[in-house]
Amino acid sequence: MTVERNIDGLRGNAQRKRQEAFEKVEQGIQKLIKEQKVINFNTVAKASGLSKAWLYKEPEIKARIEHLRENNSKTKEIPPKQRSSDASKDAIIKTLKERIKRVEAENRGLRDQHEAIYGRILQASEIEHRLERLEAENTKLKKELEECLSRSTKPLELEKSTFTTIPTKGSKGEISSTIRDELAALGIKLTSPLASKIRDSTEEIVLTAIEALKEQLQHGPVRRPGGWLSSAIDDAWQPNQPLGEETHVADTFSQWYGLAREFGIVIGSRKDDDGSIWVQENTGHWFPFEQFSSKWTFEYLRSKKIK
Repeated sequence: MTVERNIDGLRGNAQRKRQEAFEKVEQGIQKLIKEQKVINFNTVAKASGLSKAWLYKEPEIKARIEHLRENNSKTKEIPPKQRSSDASKDAIIKTLKERIKRVEAENRGLRDQHEAIYGRILQASEIEHRLERLEAENTKLKKELEECLSRSTKPLELEKSTFTTIPTKGSKGEISSTIRDELAALGIKLTSPLASKIRDSTEEIVLTAIEALKEQLQHGPVRRPGGWLSSAIDDAWQPNQPLGEETHVADTFSQWYGLAREFGIVIGSRKDDDGSIWVQENTGHWFPFEQFSSKWTFEYLRSKKIK
């Protein structure tokens, strides 16, 4: 009875150890699968801690390891042609990516050049339109200037009704009877330019200029006394002012000034302390007489007057 009990105990113990070994094998196999390692008798024996001989001895274990080894070998092994094909595809993909980068960079450069060229074209077009407008405006101004010079208009006379006459000695406006008598005594005709000049000045300045003319007549004859008097009024000459070569200059200026004022080129004149004569352009700006008369010469104005 005692012997039978020992045999049953040994048999149960061996069965338990065998089952534990099966569990160790399964745990080892699962570990290898999880870690994606090669499965064969060596790796399973090492992972489970069992001997290869035991693994070969157990038919179920042997069959399972062989099955897993075969499947694992098929999964891992890549045919040489496939490996070559994959490498070729990778190289092609890399080449295409690099080519795409180069094309994109080239496109960006061409786009920048296109924008720059288009901007220059717009700028050139704008400048061209502006030049056309300026040329048209220049042509128009030239035409207006030619028409202005070609017209032989009479000097504009302000209507007497537009002035408020204050009959005082130093006021501007009407020509007093005193001035008319002085002019008649000197034999000076009251022309429209001279009358306008007298109206634009005070009676005191006009009478002083007449006295200066009388003094000059005492030294000798004066050519065109009306023009001389006009210059004397403009420059406020005094009777005791020494006259020498200025007589010729004043006479020349008076002739030129009469025509320039008639055409509306100048609107006034003055004489500085140093004796220089200035004329006021119709724009309101002042210029030296010599400089201005070189632009609008007496011969040119006279030719326009004749026409």
